[in-house]
Amino acid sequence: MTNPQFEAIIFDHDGTLVDTESPDFEACTILCREQGIELSLEYWAENIVGHMDGYTTLFNEQLHPANPHFTLDNMWQRLHQLWEKTLEHTQLMPGVETLLPHLRKEGYKMGVATAADRDWANRWLTRFNLLPYFQTVATGQDVTRNKPAPDVYLLAAELLGANPARCLVFEDSVAGASSARAAGMTVVAVPSPITQSLDFSVANHTISGLQNVSAAWIEQLARTVFGNGQQNLGD
Repeated sequence: MTNPQFEAIIFDHDGTLVDTESPDFEACTILCREQGIELSLEYWAENIVGHMDGYTTLFNEQLHPANPHFTLDNMWQRLHQLWEKTLEHTQLMPGVETLLPHLRKEGYKMGVATAADRDWANRWLTRFNLLPYFQTVATGQDVTRNKPAPDVYLLAAELLGANPARCLVFEDSVAGASSARAAGMTVVAVPSPITQSLDFSVANHTISGLQNVSAAWIEQLARTVFGNGQQNLGD
């Protein structure tokens, strides 16, 4: 592939590459049920996914009012105990195993931009042998302001040597999509089973899964974005 119109492709991590969100939701659902609360998927998607203060919101708005004697330390301790069990169910998102080698073969530079810390991202990228596909991994630890601020995406573009305006992003959260758009990038929302009910109008395009993406699809999107084609991308 010569002179690609997108200089780099940047992926969010949780819920886009690796389905850590489903087991996380499972753990928090159990935690809430233990306190007599039913945690709705809509509340979780809107208030927790993509928000680094999301667990604090959950504790303060849901758990503490239900049980004032359930301290913050106890909440965190119990949640970590539940994570040890539910995170064993973590899997790759559909299409990842096929798409990444395909895009590498096509010559695209690729990176990860995650709001999570480096140890968390490396844990799963290593477990699923994804690290070799990426030239850089930018994390929330590397920036002053996390998503939805644009910093982590701008850092990923800088490390990839790419113009932000020529970067394509795949995101599953509204906060992440807002972050990438604020960075001036083209954003494709890929809602996960957790976030599929949310309004992704902030994104340039929305698809149902990465299994629907190919180099040809990306090239067609580029022609549309950069004014050389008509939008008829399908899903």
